Amino acid sequence: MSAAAVMAVVLVLFFLVGVAVGVLVVVALSARRAHKAVPEVRPVAPPPGTWPYPPKSDSEEGGPDEPPWWHTRDSD
Repeated sequence: MSAAAVMAVVLVLFFLVGVAVGVLVVVALSARRAHKAVPEVRPVAPPPGTWPYPPKSDSEEGGPDEPPWWHTRDSD
């Protein structure tokens, strides 16, 4: 083998080792970051009568004894 061929093989091996080390570093840092992360805590449901559940009120619009607006037709 000539010197140029030996040098080409050495450079290819150096390149492949560098890529492998880079991949291992990225995986290791990702695993470390995931391990140190604070676990997510799910929020507790708000008590009834607070947002997004407004308190029941006697309003003029709608109600259990009135039909919904999409069911009523005036002059069809």
